Amino acid sequence: MVTDRIVDHCLSVDADRPDLPAHLLDWFAVAIGGATHADSTPAILEGVRSIAGPTPDPATDETATLLPSGERLTPADAALANGALAHSLDFDDTHLASSLHPGAPVVAAALAAAEGEATGDEEIPADRFRAGVAAGYDVACTVGEAVGPDAHYDRGFHVTATCGTFGAVAAAGVVRGLDADELRDAFGIAGSQAAGSLQFLANGAWNKRLHPGLAARRGIEATDLAAAGFVGAAEPLAGEHGFFAGYSDEPNPAAVDRIGERDAVAETGLKPYPCCRYLHSAIDALREIAPEVDPDAVESVEVAIPSAGVRLTGEPIDAKRRPDGFVDCQFSAPFAAALTLTEGTADAEAFLRAVGRLDEPPRWDDPEIRRLMDATSVGTDPEIEARFPEEWGARVTVTAGGATRKASVSVPLGEPERPMPAAETEEKAAGLLAGSGVDADRLASTVESLGGRSVAELVDAATAE
Repeated sequence: MVTDRIVDHCLSVDADRPDLPAHLLDWFAVAIGGATHADSTPAILEGVRSIAGPTPDPATDETATLLPSGERLTPADAALANGALAHSLDFDDTHLASSLHPGAPVVAAALAAAEGEATGDEEIPADRFRAGVAAGYDVACTVGEAVGPDAHYDRGFHVTATCGTFGAVAAAGVVRGLDADELRDAFGIAGSQAAGSLQFLANGAWNKRLHPGLAARRGIEATDLAAAGFVGAAEPLAGEHGFFAGYSDEPNPAAVDRIGERDAVAETGLKPYPCCRYLHSAIDALREIAPEVDPDAVESVEVAIPSAGVRLTGEPIDAKRRPDGFVDCQFSAPFAAALTLTEGTADAEAFLRAVGRLDEPPRWDDPEIRRLMDATSVGTDPEIEARFPEEWGARVTVTAGGATRKASVSVPLGEPERPMPAAETEEKAAGLLAGSGVDADRLASTVESLGGRSVAELVDAATAE
């Protein structure tokens, strides 16, 4: 039975994941950076505070921390806020085979659950937190592969929101020490909670940023209910009316068979650019070409990526050539191409400056950017399509001044097979934490030595001084 396999894995999960510190540091950096730079942050925080009601008393109530302010909320509310902030820049880690962002919902749920368990003077050892995160990554990515991510997207679902819900349940359930029956009930409850639509693409809406927060909150709520004795649906994933049947035309439940053999954390890549992962190989290729090209002389730019990426970042092309907001730019291949050719990169500083988040006006109306976007076409080709999803490749062709230059990239920077250089990883974290009041060196040191620390020490290091 699919659910039993997942529950058994959660009860025996190995927390010793060598790649976990890098992903935890990345999660804290992108969440705190989201709190600092995302235009949706004021609305998210005001909305969460409105939902939350009176501030809970840490001496008697379960509480968790809103990052980086240190404000105390209920675990469910903290999971909602921190999970949303971690995805607000679209800069969080990505698992290609399942096409989802596991860290944003999973770490938010595990952290909130760990803090909630530590009522009074009790301290939760970091090993329980790490085990919860490891289980959450494994479950989210396994369910994402099993639902068939391409078919799931074709039905209009956002896989991070839907499958991230099951990962958040695993993370919170392991941290809270739920037994087998309670975990089954929690997953059964999650089967009626998994949701998340791609309709945000219609107007660059902030729904996508909220999705991992909602998934993390659902993880807390489902485990709360299960721990209280609530009976959840049997076989919520592979049942006749379960998640796979209702959310996909091409599910692959057999993907669950390998859950005990994998380390999904090690399979997950870190993002060097704060935009849709489908664009990253194209940006890498354009970075190779950009030093050789005068942007003013560019006549045409052809971007070839997997068809799933074309649907998200290249269609309808007229709209993608005229983004008018942060989210629009994150899902526009023409904008990514124009930015890379003019700046030489699309890293955090270049992207945030171009979308008006660093005290400069946004550039999407800049005549130079518009001309380059108009010159950019987006499509796929049989070779790239045949290698997807094993490879998220790209080929770009730039014609400028009568000369044509081509570049191809099969694996985007940041994947386990092509990791970001240490200097770029550190620069990403330091840049996102700058101005937040959080000491980047202290946070990095605490995460690296987490095995001998408590969750309270970790949260303290991630809280503004």
